[in-house]
Amino acid sequence: MKRKIGIIGLGDIAQKVYLPLLSASEKVDIVGLSSRSMSTVDRIGAQYRIAGRYASLTDLLRQAKPEAVFVHSPTETHETIVTTCLKEGVHVYVDKPLAYDIEASERMAAYAAERGLLLAVGFNRRFAPLYVQAKRWMEEGGGFDLATAAKHRTKLQSRRAKHTLYDDLIHMLDLLLWLGGDAFDVASYRQRIDHEGRLLFGAGTLTFGHGASAASSQDTAVAQFSMVRQAGADLEQLELHGSGRSAEVLNMDTAVWRKAGGSPQEQTFGSWDSILYRRGFADTVDHFLECIADPSRCTIRADRTLPAHRLVEKLLPE
Repeated sequence: MKRKIGIIGLGDIAQKVYLPLLSASEKVDIVGLSSRSMSTVDRIGAQYRIAGRYASLTDLLRQAKPEAVFVHSPTETHETIVTTCLKEGVHVYVDKPLAYDIEASERMAAYAAERGLLLAVGFNRRFAPLYVQAKRWMEEGGGFDLATAAKHRTKLQSRRAKHTLYDDLIHMLDLLLWLGGDAFDVASYRQRIDHEGRLLFGAGTLTFGHGASAASSQDTAVAQFSMVRQAGADLEQLELHGSGRSAEVLNMDTAVWRKAGGSPQEQTFGSWDSILYRRGFADTVDHFLECIADPSRCTIRADRTLPAHRLVEKLLPE
């Protein structure tokens, strides 16, 4: 039986990622679209042959009656939209971050739990196949001692540093917490901000105590993260080392697995594997849909992503 789905917000992320995935899925029936621009709703509705086109969130919820919605509106609107949907008894998938302040994020997570509904946050890197394989590879050997995660960009974000941390760096922070566990400390953090308040770079170190993913229960694993906003190329890289093993993943497209005494094993994708699969979006969506019946199984349930939001708060400029 297909699940009735609504889509709220029809910007770039919806058009490039979620509409292609959901429209091709045999698991869902898109019963409604809603956006601030009715012309956009009509254009997208015609493109994907979706009859349910609504000028307001209330109309979508009460007329189309979706079982779940995908929210791709600006972050500043998340709390109002998410809370309205949960109040109507609708499960929600929302883009990260939940909000730009931790209090709002905590309110949404608590309200979803109170209503017994699934509120999931789109941290797709937890489902990127090569990151999943890297995690498994290291855990099979006993865990990592050192992780380094870098995400560099050639352009400054036009907004203030807080938004760059929440919009972009949070991806790598959540990735490291997913790898190392939520029991962490911020050992150091340095950042540079320009005269307009924009982030130029940020770099720091986390420690995971009591062997959260280290070689033994007496060890402490270390994770380093960095982001440069005026780099020579867009780049994302993860390295994990420890327990006689190493894993390196570049741009979520290629990986190298190394084991002491053995030859390096390279891994990449087939030419037919889509970007949405390589980046983890396809499996993220499937996971959300599968967990609607049992929200306790969802690894990206809002409350389980709060540690990454709280970590961002620790890094915000004073």
